[in-house]
Amino acid sequence: MNVWTWDNRMSQCPLVSVCVPNYNYGRFLPDCIESVLDQTLSDWELVITDDGSTDSTEEIVNRYAAVYPRIRFLRNEKRLGMSPNLKRAAESARGRYVKMLCADDWIAPRCLEVLCGLMEQHPSVVLATSAEIHTDAVGVPQCVQFLFGEPVSLIRGEVMLDRMAKGLGFGGNSSFLIRYSAYQEVGGYDPRLPYASDYDLAARLCQIGDYIHTDEGLFYGRKHPAASSSVDPGKLLDVQDWFAIPAKVFSPRFFLSKGWRRYQRLTALLTARYLVTVVTQWWCGRRAYARGLIEQLRHHGNFPFGLASLPLHAAGRFYHRIIRGKKRFLTAPPEPWMGIPSRGKSRGGAQVPNA
Repeated sequence: MNVWTWDNRMSQCPLVSVCVPNYNYGRFLPDCIESVLDQTLSDWELVITDDGSTDSTEEIVNRYAAVYPRIRFLRNEKRLGMSPNLKRAAESARGRYVKMLCADDWIAPRCLEVLCGLMEQHPSVVLATSAEIHTDAVGVPQCVQFLFGEPVSLIRGEVMLDRMAKGLGFGGNSSFLIRYSAYQEVGGYDPRLPYASDYDLAARLCQIGDYIHTDEGLFYGRKHPAASSSVDPGKLLDVQDWFAIPAKVFSPRFFLSKGWRRYQRLTALLTARYLVTVVTQWWCGRRAYARGLIEQLRHHGNFPFGLASLPLHAAGRFYHRIIRGKKRFLTAPPEPWMGIPSRGKSRGGAQVPNA
């Protein structure tokens, strides 16, 4: 039974807006859209912002939207780029909550019900996330990745910022459910950040409210060659976002203040990481990548504290990559119910094509 139901009188103000930024991911959109249609909570709208795709995106979305008026398709007049398109998606929302969802991912049937329920129970929470079900390119589940190993973890925003200073994250963008009033208060996604605007937003949200996480697997993260998480690191040059974000979040930084200590700790870890990566990439013959890292360090590196952190970081890296085989996170095999999404259905006459 649904906790909340759709009411046509509230169609302009749904409980939650599922926001999907897209660029040339038409082949994945049926999985994404079908997963929203399959939700046990039905008080939602689906907003898809397309950044000038040249594939079948528009045809696919329009066929769904013709049957389901809660689906809105917004096409950018010109290419905006990943972060600006992400921002447009979120800021086109009309719901009390915003569920972010990358176009190549999809959500489990209970996703909106569980995350919105947690938000309703805890008014101080501004950001909710869930465990991720990792899949291969065709959507077959490979494992479930947890953050805390507890069914539900309610954590003060200040504690999450301390975790950030230790080099820990907030979960992936497709796991985010955001209280929209808090999103507006902090100014939303920063379009100037080319890669990690979700990490930046989560940190700023935790400055004004609390964080909650469930280790129930509620979204599927697809691993495929074109995914941003799969991009050749040589093309990223360990993007400057990682230094720019703590500089912004932990500001102002009065000497020995909490913000100063967090900033020094995180940038020291980043500097040590870059230094080790420079050596390993140079050794592997990826000289251009190594030079790009050196340039980032030249402009942003925290060498006084970073050099002090270097021996411990290098030892930890060796341990995780060689001794433990890169298994740095809590994982478990997929459960029997975690299958590939229903795709290519003809719901209500939508006659959705196979992408």
